[in-house]
Amino acid sequence: MRSFIRRSAVTLSLGVSASLALASSVMAYSNDAGEEAGPGMSVMETVMWFVVAPALISAVIWFLWSIPAWRRSSAPATGDNWNPKPSADVVQR
Repeated sequence: MRSFIRRSAVTLSLGVSASLALASSVMAYSNDAGEEAGPGMSVMETVMWFVVAPALISAVIWFLWSIPAWRRSSAPATGDNWNPKPSADVVQR
């Protein structure tokens, strides 16, 4: 019974939020008094804002996320020998 109530609540909240989102986008197409539409964006500007900018932001986030892994990769793993020389050479000296 609780899962039914949870599912109903989630469905209801998603329905209400979708209705509000659609209603707000419909209201955005109406002009208020004194508003005039500005010039549209060119194809190059559209590609720049909706393709290049998100790709650049994703690349920067990926780069910043990868820096710690790159810095750790030079250290030996937990089971590896920390001495770069073979142990026989160390013992003979």
